Amino acid sequence: MNNDNSRQNYDDEIDLRQLFKSLKERSRFIVRFTGIVTLIAIVYVLSLTDKPTQYKVETSFLKPNVSSILNLNQNTFLKETASTANTANTAISVFNEFLTTLNSKVLHKKVFIDGGYREKLGNKGIPLISITINKHKAGIEVPHILSAESSNPDVVSEFLNEVVIAADKETINYFIINQKLKITNRLNEITTKRQLLLTKLKQDRLSQIKRIKEADNQKLQEINNKIDAARLIAKTERMNQIVILTNAAKLAATLGITDNNLNLFNNGKNNTNLNIAIQSGTNIPDWYLFGETVLLEMVSSLQNRTSDDPYIPELVLLNNQINEVNNNTLLQTLEQRLDDSPFATKISQLDIETIQLESISPDSTGINAMQLYQAATSEIIPTRNTNRLLIGLAFIGSFILSILLIFLMNAFKEEDVTSIQKGK
Repeated sequence: MNNDNSRQNYDDEIDLRQLFKSLKERSRFIVRFTGIVTLIAIVYVLSLTDKPTQYKVETSFLKPNVSSILNLNQNTFLKETASTANTANTAISVFNEFLTTLNSKVLHKKVFIDGGYREKLGNKGIPLISITINKHKAGIEVPHILSAESSNPDVVSEFLNEVVIAADKETINYFIINQKLKITNRLNEITTKRQLLLTKLKQDRLSQIKRIKEADNQKLQEINNKIDAARLIAKTERMNQIVILTNAAKLAATLGITDNNLNLFNNGKNNTNLNIAIQSGTNIPDWYLFGETVLLEMVSSLQNRTSDDPYIPELVLLNNQINEVNNNTLLQTLEQRLDDSPFATKISQLDIETIQLESISPDSTGINAMQLYQAATSEIIPTRNTNRLLIGLAFIGSFILSILLIFLMNAFKEEDVTSIQKGK
C-alpha cells in the first residue's frame, strides 16, 4: 500500500513538471496573446472620446411663510360661509400641494417646451428631476432640494428655477381657483335658497289671502243674515201697524169720528186734567186722537212704502260693516304686493351675504406656496478614471485565457497521441 501512495505522489510530481514544461515551451504564445489583447484594449481606450463633465444642479426651498398663509386665508367670511368644515389652508397643506405640482412630469414638459430648452440643450430630452424631502432637525426646518444632472449647468439651472416658479404659480392658482369655485358654489346655493324662500313666502301670502277671503265671506253672510232679519222684523212690524191702524180707522168710522181731535187738547182750563193725562203717558185711543181720515192716510202710507230700510236704525251699522269687509285693506295690500322679499329676514341676510361674496376678489398678491432658500447652483460630479482599470483587466484576463488555451491544446494533443498508439 505504501508503494501505491509513493507511485501516486511520483505521478503527481511528473504531471506538475510536465505542466510547467508545457507552459515554458509555449511562453511565446502566452506573451504574444496577452500582448495582443492588451494592445487592443489600449487602442480601444485611446479611441474613446472623453465624456463631457457632468454637473449636479440643485435648488432648495422651504415651506411657505406665515404671511403667505394669512394672505391666502384673509377671506374669513368665505371660510365662515363655506359648506364644508375646517376649510382653512395651512402651511403643510399648501406645501404638500406644491410638492405634488413640482413633481408633475406634465409641468416639467410644459416648462421645457415653453422655455425653448430643447434647442438650448441641443435637442436633448427633459432633464431627470428628483426631489429630496428633508426632515426637521432639532426643531429647525431643513431646506428641501430639487436636483438634476447635466453637462450644461447654466441651462439646467435656469430650467430648474423656472420649474420651481411655475410650480409655485400653479399651486397658488389652484387655491385661488378653489376659492373662486367656493364663492360660485355658495352664490348658487344662496340663489336656490332665496328662490325657495320666495316661493314659500308667495304660497303663504296666497294662503293668507284665501283665508281672509273665506273669513270675509263668512262675515258678509252673517251681516246679510242680520240685515234680512232686521228687514223681516221691520216688515212684520209695519204689517202689524197697518192692521192696527185699519181697525182703528174702522172703529173711528163706526163712531163717526172723521177728523182728528188734536185741537181739543191744550185749549181750555177744562181740559187740564186730560192734557196732564196725555203728558203723563195715558194712552189716548188712535181712533179718537187721529180720526178716520188720518188713520186711513197712515194705512195708505204704510201700504205704499217700498222699503223699510230707512226705518231700521241698525242697518246703518250693518252696512258700514259690509263696507269694511268689502274694503279690507289687508286683503288689498296682500293682493297688490309684487315683492315678498322685504318681509323675510332670512332673505335679507342672504342678500347681504351675496353682496359680501361678490365683493371678494381672490388674487395671488402676497401669496407663495414655498420660500426659495437658494436659487439653482451647480457643482462638478467627480468621475473615476476607468481607462487604467480596463487595460489592467484586459492584461490579466488575456494572460489567464492564454494559459487555459494551452491546457486545452495539450489535452487535445495527448488524446491524439493515445489514439495513434492504440492504432499501432
